[in-house]
Amino acid sequence: MQQDFEPGTVIDVELVGGPDLYFRVETPAGQPLLSEDPSAGRRSSRENAGPCFCVDLCLDEEPDDPDPEVYPAFTQVGGYDFQTDIDSGPAGTGETVRGGRAFHRTLRLNGIMSKTLNGNPLEYKFQYRERGASSWKNVTPSQLRKMKIGTLEKVETSVSPPRIRTKDYVVGGTPDSDEVGVTPNGNWIPMPQKSGIFSGDGSFVPNHNQIQLDSRTLATFTPAVDLTGIDAGESAEAPSGVSLVQNKHFEIKMLVRENPPNSSPSASTEVGHLENIAINNRLYDYVRHPNWMGEPVDDGLAVAMVNLKELGSGGCEGIEDALNVRFTAAHPNLGNVGITVEGPGGPYRTSPTPSDPNVNGSRDENLYGSIDFQNISGGKKVEELKNCAYVVTLSVGVLLTNGDRVPSNRHDQIAFCKG
Repeated sequence: MQQDFEPGTVIDVELVGGPDLYFRVETPAGQPLLSEDPSAGRRSSRENAGPCFCVDLCLDEEPDDPDPEVYPAFTQVGGYDFQTDIDSGPAGTGETVRGGRAFHRTLRLNGIMSKTLNGNPLEYKFQYRERGASSWKNVTPSQLRKMKIGTLEKVETSVSPPRIRTKDYVVGGTPDSDEVGVTPNGNWIPMPQKSGIFSGDGSFVPNHNQIQLDSRTLATFTPAVDLTGIDAGESAEAPSGVSLVQNKHFEIKMLVRENPPNSSPSASTEVGHLENIAINNRLYDYVRHPNWMGEPVDDGLAVAMVNLKELGSGGCEGIEDALNVRFTAAHPNLGNVGITVEGPGGPYRTSPTPSDPNVNGSRDENLYGSIDFQNISGGKKVEELKNCAYVVTLSVGVLLTNGDRVPSNRHDQIAFCKG
């Protein structure tokens, strides 16, 4: 409104009232899009404007809006913030706070990312060491698996209506034909710098992913533990004497620097330090339902074995008035263990614990033994079952995660006929 304009001084008093209009237009970040000279206010169409005034402001070409620089930081493994969601203190477990899961396989390290550092192009790398070690090791390109770290976005204004075209930027692995691969500078990863969304080659937009780290390369987790001599119902640590391999603990940190490096090529800044993460990539060889057409399992994530005592060594004996389910469930990060008998009148279910008769071991690592049908069915006797076929299923949970997903339960099954 006209009364909103500040009055002039005695020096610039005009005989004809009304403001002289010129314009300055800025982006939300303060970048000028249009900056008219004050003399534009003396044009006949702008001088002494009345209370109602319309003007069309046009730009020959929309300028690029540079991204505001944010400070980069490594803060998460997958969806877990390691300051709040992982027991990552020096004396902690290194596992997730909720669920007590250790980590395995490829880990999506992420947080806050910027294209620049102090106004200059940014590059970053990761280092790691096993807890207790004195020296750090660089994460090398061979330890990376392909991961999208952002998108190349470009608006094509030559067509009507304008359309947006995108391509994924990836680090690690071999990029597909429709992806743009970022080539590490030694162990450093340079952030793409394209920033012309309406002109030039497009603009790179980070998605805050940093690397996909194959945790299997951090230490020796192979070969698989050989438990093929174990029968269902026996401890996974006997009779072979092979113990389950516990979690390994690591520190991981991220470093950033300007690219090219400033006056001190070795200068870098630490921008995130995960002090303790528990990792377990050990696998196990064993035999499912060994007394009835035993099925070898190579590189199993956990041990899940079930047998029926009454089937005998050949697995073909009939079931009349007794049924004892023999089982072994083992992993250093053992989850829920369940036994189900499916058939007429069922299903019948139980979750065995070390307090059950003839069940031994540790609920969170190596649970094994024998449990009879009445403890599974809640008191129903085997002779009360209808003469028919039944299936016994052992389900074994594994408390692992890659930060974004958790493994499904491991299973073993065996069938029997009643009567």
